Amino acid sequence: MNGFALTTETVLLLLPLITIQVGLAIYCAVKIFREGVENLNKWAWLAICLFVNLLGPVIFLIVGRKKEYR
Repeated sequence: MNGFALTTETVLLLLPLITIQVGLAIYCAVKIFREGVENLNKWAWLAICLFVNLLGPVIFLIVGRKKEYR
């Protein structure tokens, strides 16, 4: 049988990555709606965080957060 088989080993291998992705997306979503954003609107940042896998939340945390010291 050719192709990708979703086995228990595969799921266990990907579980940490999936957990980090979901955790970062939830954390960023909460920050977006509680503290606000810069550069784009809230919905655009939320879409970036959800659909640009691991890089979206990291980019938001570096560039998109509302700065607290202003």
